[in-house]
Amino acid sequence: MKYEFVKEHGKLLEKIMIDSEPKWIYIKYNKGNFEKVAYTIKNNSTLTQDFIENFIDDYHVSEEIKVDIRKYVKERTPVESNFQEFINFLLKTTSLHLMIGVALGLSIYGGYRLGTLLDLRYTFYPAFTLIGVFAGVTIGSLTGYVMMLKYLGTHAEQGGIPAVKKALKRKRIDADLEWPVIEATINDIREAVRKFSADLPKGINRTLLVKDDYSIDFEQLAPYLDGIPTRFFYMSKETYEIFEETDKEIPAIIDKVQKSVNLYFRVNNQYPVRPYDPLSRVNYYQLLQGKYLDKHPDIELYFTDFEGLITNQKPEKKKARG
Repeated sequence: MKYEFVKEHGKLLEKIMIDSEPKWIYIKYNKGNFEKVAYTIKNNSTLTQDFIENFIDDYHVSEEIKVDIRKYVKERTPVESNFQEFINFLLKTTSLHLMIGVALGLSIYGGYRLGTLLDLRYTFYPAFTLIGVFAGVTIGSLTGYVMMLKYLGTHAEQGGIPAVKKALKRKRIDADLEWPVIEATINDIREAVRKFSADLPKGINRTLLVKDDYSIDFEQLAPYLDGIPTRFFYMSKETYEIFEETDKEIPAIIDKVQKSVNLYFRVNNQYPVRPYDPLSRVNYYQLLQGKYLDKHPDIELYFTDFEGLITNQKPEKKKARG
């Protein structure tokens, strides 16, 4: 659900939009020409409230809008985060208890009827009746136990051991436990980011992991790494390439040039590259001449095999672009 809060300051319009999804909170803030966007996972209502509170404080939202937002957070966030979960839980548990009750009742009745028939035939009353009742209780209990396992997600059809691990991981996030410090390689980070991206809702990309200084937010990535790396890693918001501490200046350069390349293509319907360059380097002269860039970057960047996408990785010599 989307909520907008608007305040006019003379000719200056201030607006903040909060989009509350089942698992995510999205905030967009505009004040004049200033714009800021942020996302976060809905771990629990307390963390969500903290996220919103930090956002409005960090970007100096006016006091009038702050009052309205805090009222919204107080009145609506707990309802949205808990009511639907309660309804789903109620429906599931009611159905589960009903099925277990029916299974147990039928098992006991079946055992009783079978025991009674055997007693009438062999005149051992009430021996077979008691045995039948106890057998019915046992079978009914085992049936209920299997149903409980399936409901809790530990049955093979619900994902088996991986499902349990996933549930435990969610519990660790919700509990806001302190993650251990771990050693992680750049390949570990790439794999964790890939898994994180696969779990994102449609329409939201992995750039929400990237902080303003291009460092990766490991608080969000920790569940996929099972810890917080000892070293910083950085990521481009435009190409999603990941870099180590020694190359931390590269993502900002790549993003700036990539945006310039995209704009150049939209205007000229061609990419800024020298006609017979075997390395397909980005032609900074064309970007500077057209004022798509304000200064010459300190590193060489190259076009990849993906049309329009650039990288700092020097390729092998290949056929030049025309």
